[in-house]
Amino acid sequence: MSGILPAPAWAGSGERGAFARGLVAGMPIVAGYLPIGLAYGVVAVQAGLTPLEALAMSVLVFAGSAQFAAAGMMAAGAATATLVATTFLINLRHVLFGAALAPRLAERRWGRLALAAFGLTDEVFAVAQATLEGVARPWPYLLGLEVAAYASWCGASWLGAWIGDALTGLGDWGLDYALPAMFLALIALQLGGRVGRGLVVALVAAGVSLALGAAGWPHWRVLGAAVAGSAVGVVMDRCARRWWRPSS
Repeated sequence: MSGILPAPAWAGSGERGAFARGLVAGMPIVAGYLPIGLAYGVVAVQAGLTPLEALAMSVLVFAGSAQFAAAGMMAAGAATATLVATTFLINLRHVLFGAALAPRLAERRWGRLALAAFGLTDEVFAVAQATLEGVARPWPYLLGLEVAAYASWCGASWLGAWIGDALTGLGDWGLDYALPAMFLALIALQLGGRVGRGLVVALVAAGVSLALGAAGWPHWRVLGAAVAGSAVGVVMDRCARRWWRPSS
């Protein structure tokens, strides 16, 4: 599907217009990141970080699940080597995200690729996969997506760290469901006429994720589910092309 949004009136054409479209497309991510970022700021301060340190982690690391894990491990007094290894494992799935997006960026400059890699998150990847098709200038579009996500995450982290305990009731509002709701909507938009295959892939990925969690390997869940779901999807697509090819 092509999910290109019209550029705002203040945006010009070319790379500026593509960047503006990316900003607009990133608004669902912003809505999801605000409550999660606030919660991270609260957790980080409660784990012993100062508000400035909590903000610095968001600015320099920009990896939500890894930041939550790191804050908890710091509070528990974990060794630095253990903390680094755990966060590396949590973020290993980004290798798959980058490999999937790289061909669509049509970009060979290392500086731009490094910047795109730094700003890549689960949510940015999901929105980019759903909306990049047909974008004439994909790199500035992706940059707009990432700037929207990055700014909202850092801003919410800072606010949560400074306000602290006053925000501990966020979960009671149901705002923590914003990101899962966004992912479900993106999946529904991409299914199109392949609902049956999409459901099979989703069930396989969910099953692998639950199995890895039950086996005591929670940090492998996202990576394992992504690999298993992708493999099943590829096999089903190839079988469909081979066995149900329309007659000429």
